[in-house]
Amino acid sequence: MKNKFKGYYQLSPSDFDKLWENAIFIFDTNVLLNLYRYKESTRKELLSVIKELNNRVWIPYHVGLEFQRNRLKVIAEQHKKYNEVNDSISKNISKIEADLAALKLKNRHSHINPDQLLKNIDSAKNAFIKELDNLKQQSINVSSEDEIRNRIDKLFDNRVGNPPADQKGIDDLFKEAENRYKNSIPPGFMDAEKDKEKPDGFIYGGITYKRKYGDFLIWKQIIEYAKDESLTDIIFITDDNKSDWWLQVESDGTKTLGVRPELVDEITREAKIERFYMYSTESFLSYAKPKLKTKVTNDAIEEIRDINHKSHGLGELPPNTDASKIVLDWLYGKFLYLQYINEVMPFYVTRHDNELLGFNIIVEFDRNVFKLGLSLAKRVIAMELCSRVITICIIPIWDVRDRQIAEEIFNLEQNEKLGFLIGYPRQVFKPSSSLDYRKMLHLEFAPYFSSKNARFLI
Repeated sequence: MKNKFKGYYQLSPSDFDKLWENAIFIFDTNVLLNLYRYKESTRKELLSVIKELNNRVWIPYHVGLEFQRNRLKVIAEQHKKYNEVNDSISKNISKIEADLAALKLKNRHSHINPDQLLKNIDSAKNAFIKELDNLKQQSINVSSEDEIRNRIDKLFDNRVGNPPADQKGIDDLFKEAENRYKNSIPPGFMDAEKDKEKPDGFIYGGITYKRKYGDFLIWKQIIEYAKDESLTDIIFITDDNKSDWWLQVESDGTKTLGVRPELVDEITREAKIERFYMYSTESFLSYAKPKLKTKVTNDAIEEIRDINHKSHGLGELPPNTDASKIVLDWLYGKFLYLQYINEVMPFYVTRHDNELLGFNIIVEFDRNVFKLGLSLAKRVIAMELCSRVITICIIPIWDVRDRQIAEEIFNLEQNEKLGFLIGYPRQVFKPSSSLDYRKMLHLEFAPYFSSKNARFLI
């Protein structure tokens, strides 16, 4: 039975060994573009692994074309963040200064003098902005020399597929893709609506393309390359997590089980491939470590995972959802009084068991954001504004690696004054009013995991 339905079976351990020993490694556009989103150390590790594969790497022509078309957009997005961070810090610190000035503490309260606090904040801000400006000057911008592309050029020199021969061939493929999309045949059908809101076409090399057929075109070029080169093993690395590439089932959340069986079947029939498998960049590096005996750090793997979560909207809430309000509503159910302190990152203070307790709310799970939250909590403790600070993070998608990151960041501090609480937005139904018993959908905060010194909240 296994020979008849090969696509529905996982490779055996011996097959995986053969796969990694013989495979050509093919990279998707998103893998190359994400290189601009990683910090330098992570980027170096990934490029180093690709370099070690030497002549066993290849990209389809359409991957190269998509990379060239989208490269400047990604660079501009990354460069823009420097200004956004600068503006956000300046704006919120100015608000703190204005709020304190409005209180007229020097005239109305002889014991409270905010001057030293403002001086410290201003000093910290200036040091941070200076460092930010230095990083901005060193980073790639749209008009500077692109060292990342230069390195990609070297790695894939003579390892890029050939362009389409003519427009007719492309048009025939697009007709095939349209028919496949109508019948939800992978890959690419999840992009069928890309041309609904704006024009989808573009031209290069005398050929007119449509963006919505990009995944299908890449797939067909992979199959053609496998046939032409008589390949037996292929590993395709992509950070596209959609269900038109991956077999996904709903079981206590969405579970990704592997490659779509239809893809394995098609490339086996069309190109006589013996073993085909797909990895995300995160999984690729995780397996490259033992399989290729290469150096890969956990920090690099974790950053790649964080970037992929952001780019796919994992960790995002439904549109127009105020995540901090979900946490705040939950806190108001436990404490009668909460004082709002800071806008840079939502921060509230209450009195609990004769101590001032602070709550730092994070609505986006990211290692750097978490560290920023910890830094803010430590400053609050150092200034004796609170005796204990609990950082609360709301995470729609949560797994054991999130927990490990949280434990690593907080538990290593060995500080009883700092704690954290993780929760997710749970969907619940409640009556819309006392007179209307029709039930309406709401989101409420559901605590999931906490450090020891925050368990009293659960």
